[in-house]
Amino acid sequence: MDSPTKFRWASAATVLLVFAAVVYITKAFLTTILWSVFFAYLLSPIYSYFLRITKNKPISSLLAISMVFLAFVILFLGVVDAMVVEVSDLSESEYALQDTADDFFSFISDLVGGYVPGAASYAEDAGQQLENLARQVLPKLLSLTGGMVAGVAARTPVYLAQFGVSILLVYYLLIDGKSAMDRAVSFLPEQDIILQFLDELRPIYHNLYNVYFITCVLTGCIAALGFVLLDISYPILWGAAVALFALLPLVGTNTVIVPMVLYHLVIRDYPKGGILLIFGIIFLNIIPENIIRPHLAMRGAAIHPVITLLAFAAPLFVVGMIGIVIGPALYGFLLAAYRTKIRLLDAASVAAPEEEMG
Repeated sequence: MDSPTKFRWASAATVLLVFAAVVYITKAFLTTILWSVFFAYLLSPIYSYFLRITKNKPISSLLAISMVFLAFVILFLGVVDAMVVEVSDLSESEYALQDTADDFFSFISDLVGGYVPGAASYAEDAGQQLENLARQVLPKLLSLTGGMVAGVAARTPVYLAQFGVSILLVYYLLIDGKSAMDRAVSFLPEQDIILQFLDELRPIYHNLYNVYFITCVLTGCIAALGFVLLDISYPILWGAAVALFALLPLVGTNTVIVPMVLYHLVIRDYPKGGILLIFGIIFLNIIPENIIRPHLAMRGAAIHPVITLLAFAAPLFVVGMIGIVIGPALYGFLLAAYRTKIRLLDAASVAAPEEEMG
């Protein structure tokens, strides 16, 4: 082995060792980096819109981040306010759970009383047992809540550091991300194949990320507006919950709507319960899935619903919430590679007869 070859191998080994060391010392922020790349990708259309107006990359990046940051601050303050109010009410009235349970068992007793002999006595016994359970559980629940708050407070410096790093990463990814990606691609061999692969990858990621998340956000906005009109407490928070659960294909918006409907049936507010049920079916399921999503996906790639389901649902059970980022990225990459291979095979099959004729 000559000296230049030895030098190249030594250089490659050194680079790999340094890369492994960098990954090791950065592992505490790997999740933060992934979330930052994810949010930068989602914010890129907003950044492009501001860039067309301002003609200034730093200002456009700051405006895009500030817009989302303001929305999160408003939502966070709403959550804190709701928690303070509800915990205060719960601590002042230890019979709140008991009253709700009494209403529920009264509703069940009236419903099945005509069909099941002795249903009223069974419901009364169950209500008494639940009352005793509530008296035992409530102090433990308050203590557990206090412990959770203390744990979050202890980790606040870590969360603040990760938050600051993520903001800076998103800021610079919006400004330099596209040019850095173009430079990295220019170093790769087989440029024609790489460009075909990227042509397949862009619409797939657009459909898996932008279309999917925009649909979920719009569904949450529709839900919040409907909750305001129906005079539901904390409509913005419930709208955010609808948007969050809309991200999960296996559960969806029904995770929020069904308990709401059952609650209003239990408290015997039947008209509002029925309206909520109809509202959830039409405006939170049918319209988003059959009108909003297809309209947004017109410019994207056609993706089978099973792939979308697996991309978002399966990784959650393996890597947790970060699976929302990793899953679609991996599934989309494989799908783009498969479609690129199909394009190359089709091009080769078309070129073969022409060569024979020539």
